[in-house]
Amino acid sequence: MRPVFVALVVVGLVSPIRTEAGPHSKRHLKHFALDAVQLGWKYFQQGDYETALRRFQMAIRHDPDFAPAYFGAANVYSAEGKLDEAIKYYRETLQKETLYVYTYANLGYALLQQGKVPEALQMLDKALDLDPTCGVAHLTYANYYAYKGDWENAGQSINKAMKYGQAIHPELREMLEKHGVKFAEN
Repeated sequence: MRPVFVALVVVGLVSPIRTEAGPHSKRHLKHFALDAVQLGWKYFQQGDYETALRRFQMAIRHDPDFAPAYFGAANVYSAEGKLDEAIKYYRETLQKETLYVYTYANLGYALLQQGKVPEALQMLDKALDLDPTCGVAHLTYANYYAYKGDWENAGQSINKAMKYGQAIHPELREMLEKHGVKFAEN
């Protein structure tokens, strides 16, 4: 009788240790999500979108609730021109985190590229509601107004974008200058 009691006590003491953060537990794997995202951005900045996407997807597997992983994947798809996938992942990001201004701004840009203007403008407005200094949203508005031929609003938006640190693509600058848009000096 005594050896059985000792065995139960030993198992009882060992079991709680195994249920904590073992090498394959969900809590233990979640901390790898941040590392994977950081690596993903390094590859993204180097232009290695394939490896960056693998890192972001790895982060999603490690922590399915980690919004930065979805945002990273969305940016890769955007950079590759895969707008349907980009929009899907921006929307996933918003399901996990609703206060990240660049998700709204980037989603607005992707939607605008697909011709989904009302929703695109709604996303850009949301970005600017969250942060009126969001240069990406102002730059996207400048592109939108230029496309419509509304040079006055394009000029206001482009100057705000520049004020908030956005670089202007040379083709956009040339088009705006051609239509009389004046650029404010920073």
